[in-house]
Amino acid sequence: MLRITALSLIASLCGPASASNTCTLANNFCVPFVGCAVDGATFYVGRTFGREFGPLEATTPDGTVCHGAWKRTTLGAGRATFTCSDGVSGRASYTYFHRQSGTATGRGRTKSGDRLRFWAGHRVQEYVLSGAETNHEMIDCVGRALQSLK
Repeated sequence: MLRITALSLIASLCGPASASNTCTLANNFCVPFVGCAVDGATFYVGRTFGREFGPLEATTPDGTVCHGAWKRTTLGAGRATFTCSDGVSGRASYTYFHRQSGTATGRGRTKSGDRLRFWAGHRVQEYVLSGAETNHEMIDCVGRALQSLK
């Protein structure tokens, strides 16, 4: 069972508090991000920036760094592209926004065909633990991702 608070997630993502480093909506609409391969084996932890479009950044447990960009479409969904330092690249889209927790969820695929799931928001842990996520591989993957931030 996960026992990480949302505050520790945000603090870990953002490092030492400073005006330019704090991941808050007031700081360029910074939002924490967790992504998982559908088999649950690999995870990505990072953040996105911007309200309608902006950059995204994430890292994997082995230190691979990923960068990309996202934008909101006219229908309110979003699309993202990313490239990682290990050569992996792909696309993702989010289509669901859980209002109570402020969590966006989505799916993606790498160019090699690996399927991905992701969650973005300041209360991802609350969303996943509320029972909204029923896939055990994804629950475990999100838990490992959040645990890695400690």
